Amino acid sequence: MAAQANLTIATRGTVNGAATASVTYNSVYASVPEKAAGGTELVTRWEDRTAATAIGYSTLVVRSRPADGKGLQQNKLRLSIPTLEAPASGGIYTPVPKVAYTCDFKGDFILPSRATTAEKWECYARAVSALGQAFLLAMAKDNEQVN
Repeated sequence: MAAQANLTIATRGTVNGAATASVTYNSVYASVPEKAAGGTELVTRWEDRTAATAIGYSTLVVRSRPADGKGLQQNKLRLSIPTLEAPASGGIYTPVPKVAYTCDFKGDFILPSRATTAEKWECYARAVSALGQAFLLAMAKDNEQVN
C-alpha cells in the first residue's frame, strides 16, 4: 500500500495551461475504512488549507475498494475546488463566507484482479494522456462541446 504524505500538485498558472506554481495538499487521514454500497472502501483525504475558513479548503479524496466477487478493484479520485463569496453585510458584523460554487473532477479506475501490472500501467498512462488532450482543456476551460 502506498504511504500517505503531503502532496504537491501543479496549478494551471497561465491561460495556456502551463504550470507556474503549485499547491500543497496536507494529509488529513489515511485509509480509513468506510461503509459504502456494495462493501467497505478505504478513504484517504488531503486538503489544501490555504483558505481562510475550512469550507474553502480544496480537497483530494481517494476511495479504494478491494477486489469484489467479480475480481474488480475500484479506485475513485475526486478533486474539489470551492469558490467562496461573502454575503452582503447589512449590519455591524462581518458575515461568514459561504460556498458560491465548486469545481469538481472525478475519475475512476476499475481494474480486474487478473490484469497484469503492465496492463494496469497502460490504462493509467492512457488516462493521463487523454486528460492532456486539447479538446478536454477546451471543454473544461471554455465550456466548449465536442462535435
